[in-house]
Amino acid sequence: MNCAECRDNLVACAEGLLDHSEEQQCRAHLQTCAACRAEYTAVTSLQQRLVARGQAASEVNLVGTVMRRIQREQSKPERETIMSTILKHRWGFGLGAAGFAAVVVSISLLGTSKIQAAAAEVMAKGAQAAAKLTSIHLRGQLRTPPADNFSAINPDADFVTVELWKQFGTEPKWRVEKPGRIAVMDGQSTLLFIKPDEALKIPRPSSSAFDTQWLHELANLSQTLTDELGASKAHGWPVTLANVQGADGKPKSVITVEATSGLLTGDYLKNKFFGTADTRRVYVFDDQTEVLDSVKIYLHAASGDKLIFELDQIDYNQPVDSGLFQLQLPAGVKWAGQMQMLPDNEKYATLTPEQAARALLEACSREDWTEAAKFFDPLTAQEKESLGGLQVISVGTHFTSAISLISGAQFVPYEIKLKNGETKKFNLSLKRDARTRRWFVDGGI
Repeated sequence: MNCAECRDNLVACAEGLLDHSEEQQCRAHLQTCAACRAEYTAVTSLQQRLVARGQAASEVNLVGTVMRRIQREQSKPERETIMSTILKHRWGFGLGAAGFAAVVVSISLLGTSKIQAAAAEVMAKGAQAAAKLTSIHLRGQLRTPPADNFSAINPDADFVTVELWKQFGTEPKWRVEKPGRIAVMDGQSTLLFIKPDEALKIPRPSSSAFDTQWLHELANLSQTLTDELGASKAHGWPVTLANVQGADGKPKSVITVEATSGLLTGDYLKNKFFGTADTRRVYVFDDQTEVLDSVKIYLHAASGDKLIFELDQIDYNQPVDSGLFQLQLPAGVKWAGQMQMLPDNEKYATLTPEQAARALLEACSREDWTEAAKFFDPLTAQEKESLGGLQVISVGTHFTSAISLISGAQFVPYEIKLKNGETKKFNLSLKRDARTRRWFVDGGI
């Protein structure tokens, strides 16, 4: 397991959500890598602080981890049923290149124990139905920049199509796609292609990677629920349940989850990703087929709730073209995750975030791509085209987000004037490469 793979799995490892083999690989890597150990320490430290406030963080889990503590409730006296305890739903996101968030989801216990028990039954039946799947295709509309991370959201952006194809069985395979990027796992390795010319490869199969976990949780409803329902059958769910008639005239069960990120209102990453957003998630199950029928996710914003994701198509057990799990990359693709040690590497490893940002922008101003490439992983033709000849107006003082405790990202405010005359004022996200210790661009440019 390399650093990128290990960091994708840190929260899951801390939560005990990895299978035995993955956990062994992750812990073996932590024994040999000081940088990943430092991030793991940050994860567990943040986790402990959240628990102390009655909260906990975990890897992304759309539905399953609402049952995290129900098993414990079974052994309690009747006076201490689930109705007497406010349970917490743990939720966290892998951001891929933008880092991953530890976030908190609180589920209100509303209604009677009968309602909660009914909600549990609906979810359990959904798990049983999903367990029989051989393949699934999800198609939804997400408010997001077309080429940004798979979990990036922007309530002011137009909807773009996000799709997942997944093949279950002895050799699982999957593909996730949006207009600007594609992630594919072909059973042997996992590949990310960011259009037009950047790629990153994990040399092993992965159940999810590159910020796609939230979609996989929708597709893997069986695995998510079965693991946590096994020893718990008699207790209610910390969710709300409504029985309605769908637009197709069929009876539906609607389960609603209220999610909060735990981030303060002024935090820079608040409401920028699923894992850093306050949302209302509505899951609709078909009462006849017992499978998940649709999902809608609303962002809680100061201006009011706004629909940011709608799962509008679910195809169960349909034939999947094997070619979908093969990805042909264009000639000249730039490979990420391959930063090299420099003869004067120490000079760059000791730069502050502000110094690194200024050095990068000034190199782009001179169109000195050899120098600029020291801060990109990798430097692409698109970045050369957009940044060449820019004028540096200002570089501010770096700041962090609460999420930086885990991701390590540092944000540097900057203002530049592009060669086309456009002025751009934004925040550059920088991270340290684990091996070279140099700052590299992780977003915001």
